[in-house]
Amino acid sequence: MNNLPRTLLVVSAFVAVFFGAFSFYLAKQDYVADSVIFDTDKNIAIYGYDTVSYYSEDKPVLGNETFQANWAGSIWYFSSLKNRDLFAAKPENYAPQYGGYDPVGISEGYTNPTDPEQYTVLAGMLFLHYSPAYKEHWQLERGKNMILANSNWAFLRPQLLKRQNDQ
Repeated sequence: MNNLPRTLLVVSAFVAVFFGAFSFYLAKQDYVADSVIFDTDKNIAIYGYDTVSYYSEDKPVLGNETFQANWAGSIWYFSSLKNRDLFAAKPENYAPQYGGYDPVGISEGYTNPTDPEQYTVLAGMLFLHYSPAYKEHWQLERGKNMILANSNWAFLRPQLLKRQNDQ
């Protein structure tokens, strides 16, 4: 009987380590929009905004159809040849997370469109938001929302890919 508290402590430690490692695994998954992109009805990704500008100019800049690239089933516009070439070399580095869908919606298990003017760049990742209120909610509970969004994206992404391929 004297070993019961020690056994419980050891089991609790293993459970905590397991769930901590699993949470870290989910948080480290690369859920960028490798093949699912929220776009307009004209297949223009993120309403024609230059995704590189969020990183290089710290603000959204409307792209120009003169500088475009095709990736993940969408047409991407850029404000300069330099930005287009940066994107073309490594699109995963510049594409918005969760296919450009709002991370709060993803964290709650659904997809909703985004406003390219409402965004967050965090740790080299671009998150587009539905509205200022959704952006604020994302900021206030980012850790919890990110874990939920990463988990839900694993289920939503295949559904979106299927829908995209059926079109």
